[in-house]
This record gives sequence, C-alpha cells and structure tokens, in this order.
Amino acid sequence: MPRTALLRDWLERQFPQFSQRQAGPAWSIAPASADASFRRYFRVSLPDGETRIVMDAPPELEDCRPFVKVARLFREAGAHVPEVFAEDHAQGFLLLSDLGTTTYLQALDAQTAPRLYGDANAALVAIQRASRAGVLPDYDEALLARELSLFPDWYVARHLGVTLDARQQKTLQDVFARILANNLKQPRVFVHRDYHSRNLMVIADANPGVIDFQDAVYGPITYDLVSLYRD
Repeated sequence: MPRTALLRDWLERQFPQFSQRQAGPAWSIAPASADASFRRYFRVSLPDGETRIVMDAPPELEDCRPFVKVARLFREAGAHVPEVFAEDHAQGFLLLSDLGTTTYLQALDAQTAPRLYGDANAALVAIQRASRAGVLPDYDEALLARELSLFPDWYVARHLGVTLDARQQKTLQDVFARILANNLKQPRVFVHRDYHSRNLMVIADANPGVIDFQDAVYGPITYDLVSLYRD
C-alpha cells in the first residue's frame, strides 16, 4: 500500500469522530513543510477548527524514536516543543501539536529582534540547564570532524567546483584542528544542532516553539548559540 494511503488509514483511526468514511465534515490534509531528510510533514485540519501536524518518517529510512525522546527531554526542561499525541514507530507516523506557520525568519526585523532573540536565549538556557551526560549521543571528535568535512566536500568541491591545492588543504586542516580543539574543551550540554531562525516558531505564549530537534546531541555549549546568531 502506498505511504499516502497508509497515512490516511492511520489518521482515520486517530480521528474516528471525524471519519472520512462517514457522512458530514471530515478532516483534510495538506503539506506543511519541507525537510532535508526523508521525513515529510503534513498539516491536518479538523472540522472543529483545530489543526495537527503529522510526521511521515519511513521506518526503513528514518527513526521516530529520537524525536519522541528529545521532545520529552526538552519539554521537561521547559522548552515549547510539539506535543506527541500518537506514535506508530512500526509505520513511522507521529501525530503532533501544531506550532503554527510563522518562523523567526519570517518575523524578524529591527523591532521584533530584541524580544524574539530574548525568548530564544531563555529557551536555550533552559535546555542547557537541564543537560546531563549519558542521555543523548556524544558530539564527539569523529562527528564534529565529519560535519566539518561537509564544507570542502559539498560547498567547495560540489557547489563551487573548486579544487583546493596542497597549501589550501593544509591551511583548511589547520583551521579545522583548531576548531575541533576549541569545541572539545568546552563545557558540554544538550545541543539542538539546528537552533536557528528556520526552526523557531513565533508563538503567542511560551515563545518560541522549537522544532527539528531529533538530531540533538551532548556537546559544546557555544554550538547552538552560534547557530542562533550566525546561521
């Protein structure tokens, strides 16, 4: 059965009171956002005016469990993350609360920046204060080095089409070594890894809404702060 049909069948079971197989109003579904992974997100509109977000993560390609785990950790820390209403790890579906459609990227300007960034700072501090070792994967040297290599492999070589000479490669590796040494010496906290204006939602209360945290790790304390202000 196609995944779209599987998803609709699963949603029918989540909203029996609004079944599309019955006469009268039914829920509707539409794409909600794009994702760099194999995950897809849809917005479900219910006849009573409420909305939900459903995550479609093919289990052979993605694992929903880290999302659920990190959502619980961040919620317990006081961050405003989507509530998980229903989960089906075997099929790769999650039903989530809807944090709206307005990202920080869309709302930021000279007038809103002080308040929005103040809220984002407070949420980040709350997450960091709740940190403890042994809960999330370590942001260790191997993972940091692998992510640094994306710059020469993808941006320089693939996007720019540039081949670095031996001197340039040596300079870049020296810079990477300094960055790694700095990061590995820092105090370690829960790290969102994509804590920036595209993953923070403007919320009327309990701002910001925090999304796309499923790859969170335990690593350098400055990482998310740099993402927030320099991404």
